Amino acid sequence: GLRHLMHQLSMYSRTFVLILLHLRETWSCTVIAVGREASSTGRPMVTHTDDGGIPPTDVRFVRVPRKRWTENSMRPLHVYTTNYPRVVNADRAPDYAPVDGQVETLPIAFIPQVPETFAYWDMDYGVQNEHGLSMGESTCAARTAGWPALPGSNGHCHAGIEDLSKLAMERCATARCAVELMGRIAVEQGFYGADSGDPADPDFEDSSEALVVADSEDVWIFNVMTGPNNASAIWAAQRVDPGHVAAVANMFTIR
Repeated sequence: GLRHLMHQLSMYSRTFVLILLHLRETWSCTVIAVGREASSTGRPMVTHTDDGGIPPTDVRFVRVPRKRWTENSMRPLHVYTTNYPRVVNADRAPDYAPVDGQVETLPIAFIPQVPETFAYWDMDYGVQNEHGLSMGESTCAARTAGWPALPGSNGHCHAGIEDLSKLAMERCATARCAVELMGRIAVEQGFYGADSGDPADPDFEDSSEALVVADSEDVWIFNVMTGPNNASAIWAAQRVDPGHVAAVANMFTIR
């Protein structure tokens, strides 16, 4: 009867809520890397689930072309958004040029540009460049948090994991070059986590980042967090044994 139907609907509603709560816990990125000796191809592999949650991630797969730069050029650092458009910057790639009234994303800092940058495929993070350098990202927990140096904010940092990964794609052919470059720039410019929350109530569970970085021979794991006092950075990198498989699921794995 009606009472039985109402009871069933109540049960279904509670089940639906539990499913939604469970799904909320899965809005996190996971990466798995396979060393060359553990791979059937004889080459390293990197995987990445880019789980942006709500609002939905800008899922465009953008090709950034190889470019030559004039002497004294400067490379802008940006704060990226999760949803479309992640960045508006015509100098980066044609697909990032403004359309439909969009305006260029204002940089928060500049670093010296190199004479030539490599071509690569790009999403929220750098994916793979013309030399086969490849990456996957996973947000992690830490005991520090940092914020971008936006006008009127309490942030002091200029480099997020988005730009760090793209800079490595632009400038490096090997995984070791990539982790060393990203670590150096993070220390010099200050690293901020895109999900660090409000400075008055930091989200330490999402304030740091990990990247799995691979070239045609090696796999490295890169961990980075903000340094003391919302400035600089603390980072570490570890080479994965060629016969091993490594997984990073929102927690640092380098010990």
